Amino acid sequence: MNVAGVVKDWLLIAFSWSVIKDTVTPLNLFGYGLAFLGVAYYNHCKLQALKAKDAQKKVQESDEEAGKLLEQRESEVTGKRNDTQD
Repeated sequence: MNVAGVVKDWLLIAFSWSVIKDTVTPLNLFGYGLAFLGVAYYNHCKLQALKAKDAQKKVQESDEEAGKLLEQRESEVTGKRNDTQD
């Protein structure tokens, strides 16, 4: 929600600068740029964490599937051994 608030502030500033002709100093522009970089970095980190979580989930699902297949094969082999021993 905080990021949306920052974007709303940028839109308000852009509106006041372009329509109302409010003055924007170089220091203001530097601050806006710094805030933009902060939001971009935050979104980048959030996206990376989401991708890592998704990849980890896929690996866990793959491991579970491989474990089920292994159990199935072991039970088939054990069943065949019991049939040949009888």
